Amino acid sequence: MAVEKVKVTGIKFFKGNVEGTDYDNGNIFVEEALDFTTGRAKGFATTMYKCGKAEVAQGLMHNEFPLIAEVEFLRVTNGDTTKNIVVSVRPIERVVEPGDKRKAA
Repeated sequence: MAVEKVKVTGIKFFKGNVEGTDYDNGNIFVEEALDFTTGRAKGFATTMYKCGKAEVAQGLMHNEFPLIAEVEFLRVTNGDTTKNIVVSVRPIERVVEPGDKRKAA
């Protein structure tokens, strides 16, 4: 597993039953740099990462976003493609954007 310090811009999750099927999942959204090495991109985008369980994302609901957090990723593969699953998120500090009147937590 890998632990990275990242900027989390948001979360979403669902735990429940829909038409007889149980769901328990979540997503966190992480700010990442665009591939500037090509000379055709600059800046940042947000990438969605799946959480193994809704509680991983749900545990962040009391926070203000964006925030800096240590995110633990589990990298898995089926032999063809690799994916990153978020196992845990530990908030470190809230990011105060320019013009934001709220104080950092």
